[in-house]
Amino acid sequence: MRPEEYRGTDVSYSQICDRRLWLSLHNIYISDGNEFIKEGKYLSEVRKHPGYRSVRIGSNVIDNLEIMSDGSMIVHEYKRGRRALKADLLQVAHYLNCLLEIYGKEATGVLHLSGSRKTVTISLNDYLDDLDRAYLLIDTMRSAEIPKARRNPFCRRGCSFVEFCWG
Repeated sequence: MRPEEYRGTDVSYSQICDRRLWLSLHNIYISDGNEFIKEGKYLSEVRKHPGYRSVRIGSNVIDNLEIMSDGSMIVHEYKRGRRALKADLLQVAHYLNCLLEIYGKEATGVLHLSGSRKTVTISLNDYLDDLDRAYLLIDTMRSAEIPKARRNPFCRRGCSFVEFCWG
């Protein structure tokens, strides 16, 4: 599959939980008013900047794409945490990969962490091997049986499937 055929959220889930990834791949969602989902949507709306564009590329929507006067592009992704998680970094790298595939231009990624007010700059080259592994896992999970629930730190940190898995 081409990079734009993978969803950024699934790339992120591939680093968090196989079961959550499987559910997403099979279009099973629970949005029970989870506070983290609400906060994420709020951050996405509040952080809109003049000059940033929302762009759909295949199965992805890049909410904040800045196109500079020289034609270079910067993907801005906003997360609520205090530190960069591998899942977040890989999601941005995936968007960079999609832009390279479609437009033939390398872009830069910036992860904005609202919890610490820090930013992390992301280069696609640093994550190519990790992306290949994530894409392979996603392909495998499409045809696999639903994985058994396994506890991990994300179960306690706002997963909307916690009742589904453990309730």
